[in-house]
Amino acid sequence: MKLFVFISFLLFVVSLNAQQYDLSSGSGIVLTKNGFVATNHHVVDKGVKFYVDFIVDGKKSSYEAKVIQIDEENDLSILKIVDSSFKKLKVIPYELKMRGINVGEKVFVMGFPKPGLQGEEIKVTDGIISSKTGFQNDNKTYQISAPIQPGNSGGPMFDINGNLIGITNAGIPSLQNVGYAIKITYLNNLLDMVPNYVYEENSNQLETLDFTEKIKVLTNYTVMIRVFVPKCDLKPINEKFSSINTSSNLEDINTLFGFEGDNYRNDGSGISYYKWEFCENQLTFIDCWFMNKEIFLSMKTFSDVKCTDRINEENYKKIKPGLTYSEVCKILNTEGERHRSDYKSNINYYKWYDCNDPDSFYDIWFLNNKVHLVRKGNVSQDKAYMKSMMGK
Repeated sequence: MKLFVFISFLLFVVSLNAQQYDLSSGSGIVLTKNGFVATNHHVVDKGVKFYVDFIVDGKKSSYEAKVIQIDEENDLSILKIVDSSFKKLKVIPYELKMRGINVGEKVFVMGFPKPGLQGEEIKVTDGIISSKTGFQNDNKTYQISAPIQPGNSGGPMFDINGNLIGITNAGIPSLQNVGYAIKITYLNNLLDMVPNYVYEENSNQLETLDFTEKIKVLTNYTVMIRVFVPKCDLKPINEKFSSINTSSNLEDINTLFGFEGDNYRNDGSGISYYKWEFCENQLTFIDCWFMNKEIFLSMKTFSDVKCTDRINEENYKKIKPGLTYSEVCKILNTEGERHRSDYKSNINYYKWYDCNDPDSFYDIWFLNNKVHLVRKGNVSQDKAYMKSMMGK
């Protein structure tokens, strides 16, 4: 019998706006009083907007969040609630339990399976640890008998005393009551990598409560994760942008992208401005400026960016004129994102985004592959400026 693991398990996709986004949802668990939340990587993968929904007594409170740290290999991600309306929680009433979990031990999982069909009330299922290894003897996961469905992805698995022992992530559709949960040790390892994450001295306040009372408390901490995904594949757009060079002309770029650019503006200087929009959402576009049919500038307004935890005052002072691109990458521990090229001056513009504050970045200009200028930037301010420049 052919087994199919649905690692994309658990994304219940509905169309929010056919012109802009798909909306997916999964589940998550709050880890700290100041709003760090754990879920699966595949829940948030390729998303551009994230919301954490607390649903208590049928009432929803929704807060914007940012992805802070990912572990693609182990299918885990950490989000941080960044909404100014979020009020710090008073307590986290459970602990992470990493040892002493045995086959046959009773467990229960919580989450929001198929909310479009089953509603947005939290669902609870129980079962046992069927095996200490998952699909094809995977040591990272437990096999469990507690039923899980699309939408449970990223939700918590507790032992009978209310200790957090796993994060659900997969199942086999052809088999009943066979699911998998990532062992909590892998989540704990990921938390060690989260910038500014402070471990809190939590204690298990649930052990003496009966099962229904445990559920009532844990409902306040099990959350729905809503993810807005643009309808496009961003990677090919980055590759195509990198293919534009000094010799590219309008016809070359039209051929490269597969459609004609929009000549949205011309001015008295003889400059012609062309824009190629992607996803039909005006979030992703490449802009090229031509004079006398020759390209002299190209820029990109959106991409699937990397981030670094090395954006700080100490490293900012280290980035001085004359350093090469590779030397800057070494200081900041990651490649930059090239977002603009000026073919007349031979300046290339790169950004490094801050993992601790995703709205902040370094903008570094390279002339002949050496640092020419360095500035600190702000995503929100730059987007507002670009909209005004593009006549939006």
